[in-house]
Amino acid sequence: MQKFSLQTLLVFSFGLIFGLFMKFSFVVLLALLVALIAVFIYTMRDAAELKRGQCSQFIIVSATLYLVALLLSSYSIVVLVLFVGYEVSSKRELKTINYRMLPFFLITFLLSLKKMF
Repeated sequence: MQKFSLQTLLVFSFGLIFGLFMKFSFVVLLALLVALIAVFIYTMRDAAELKRGQCSQFIIVSATLYLVALLLSSYSIVVLVLFVGYEVSSKRELKTINYRMLPFFLITFLLSLKKMF
């Protein structure tokens, strides 16, 4: 089993602590837990020993969990900040960050439109 980076653990811990102090509703905490698992799986995407095609599997699972979390509670949108923070702290190019974050922004945008109408 691979070791997790300190950066991954800090992002996961920050999100968990933030989720606990938001609102003590079971559904909200469940949604934030699912969203944080999505962040954790997203960070696993950067593992060094991935086989070809596994990167896309991680993003599909992570995006699906993020979608479930947003459907459970709109407070899960806060986790989008964790996704962006992780990407920025990885010091990638802006074009790469936009490409990697596109599914998450698309999910957020579509659900926001759905809730408005």
